[in-house]
Amino acid sequence: MIALQSCSAVRNVSEGVPNPMTPEQSRAQVVDAARDIVTILGLKGVSAHFSRDSCNDQAVAPFRGRVGISYDHAPTLEASRAEIQQMIGVLKQHGWGGPGDFHTHASAVSKHGVTAVFDPYSPVQKSGGSISIYGECRDMTTKQNTLPEPIPADQLG
Repeated sequence: MIALQSCSAVRNVSEGVPNPMTPEQSRAQVVDAARDIVTILGLKGVSAHFSRDSCNDQAVAPFRGRVGISYDHAPTLEASRAEIQQMIGVLKQHGWGGPGDFHTHASAVSKHGVTAVFDPYSPVQKSGGSISIYGECRDMTTKQNTLPEPIPADQLG
């Protein structure tokens, strides 16, 4: 049997995570980035949701904030891919850069530790045409993944 004191448990859990965030900070990090993207790109027909995701397969800390954005996208796969490349170019002119150490096969940009991943619209699959924004894996307080909750439109622009 192993007994842990609460202070040492918190210390041990946060070891390896520099500058842990509160759940509120991890939410603000990705909602602020979503607002930046929606505003810079002038996206229309926007809806968004927020959730918290574990940064590992065990569904334990650390967690990150995540925002999913849907928008009025181009009607074909080819046009959607071209639209995304244009969006990436515009965002890079506004301080967003390459995805850094975030690994994805999709188009992505990063800024201040946040990564935006672009999923082109596929009319065949009737999916995509969205942006997923991932925050840093620094929330050591959250205890489980959360279901997506809508973000009010006034928080996005």
